Amino acid sequence: MLKSILGSFGADAGRERQPAAPSAKPLDVERLKTLIEFFPIGKKLRYYPEFKKEIVFDTLIVAYCLNGEFVYSGEAIERDARGYPAAFKSGRHGELTPVADLRLFQLLVPDTSDLEMTLDYFRRALIGRGRQFNKGNYISLVSNAGAKGVSTVDTEVVKQVVMADGPYAQSKMILLTPEWSTLAVTDQRRKARARTCAPVTVSVAGGRLSGPCTIVDMSDEAIRIRVRDRETALPEMGPGDGVTLDIDLGEGERHYTIKGIVIRRSPETCVIRLEGLLREGRLLRFERLDLLELKAGLLNYAR
Repeated sequence: MLKSILGSFGADAGRERQPAAPSAKPLDVERLKTLIEFFPIGKKLRYYPEFKKEIVFDTLIVAYCLNGEFVYSGEAIERDARGYPAAFKSGRHGELTPVADLRLFQLLVPDTSDLEMTLDYFRRALIGRGRQFNKGNYISLVSNAGAKGVSTVDTEVVKQVVMADGPYAQSKMILLTPEWSTLAVTDQRRKARARTCAPVTVSVAGGRLSGPCTIVDMSDEAIRIRVRDRETALPEMGPGDGVTLDIDLGEGERHYTIKGIVIRRSPETCVIRLEGLLREGRLLRFERLDLLELKAGLLNYAR
């Protein structure tokens, strides 16, 4: 009982939660365009609950909710000559809702509470069993659009809902309201890159081993690799795919096993965002010192 009380207190102490309400003025069309571009219906995303970046799950947008009406396909968006959203078709008869009439824009995602069972005990305790989608909680969505960059937006849980009809009838979903001021886009390779030529072995999710590769350069958040044998092609992996990097710099204490996410790839090279460091079977977040140590080791690697 005491644990539940303390857990509830901690969840509410971070910031004051206000219920989502329709805006009195039209939505910012520039931000709406960015949100639709990076968070389209059907795209696989990642998210972390209650600002806890060490807890990351997969999800996807299954619908937009416009002034209370659901839209299940990107084909329902009408755009002007510049590519900006101009109107949305919704309802059984495809009624048009001009962007100027939008007062509430929300996102519908699946209830992924079952993914909590993949966490270790410590991280599961951080969010509380089955509580990540409590009304008023915050869910931070992360979308990787390759060369366009990575976008993040904080959203507030409006409610859990079992769909009464439509293509997801009887499915349990979560309705989220985005906080437009938190919508951000970052270029994952904008920072200075340090050139190197260190060995790495890449394992693709699903157990497919790619074999030996070379780290060509590294920024604070990502590395670029190519196959060591120029006659060999990179394995089949695309933006958003998870990979494991095994880096051995020739000394016992300079061996790294790293989890990463593919940002973009070409036939010869692949850019991978560094997600976390595997130590003793646990995935740990990269601290600043860890990144500096890795970069120093790569720069000083003697072939």
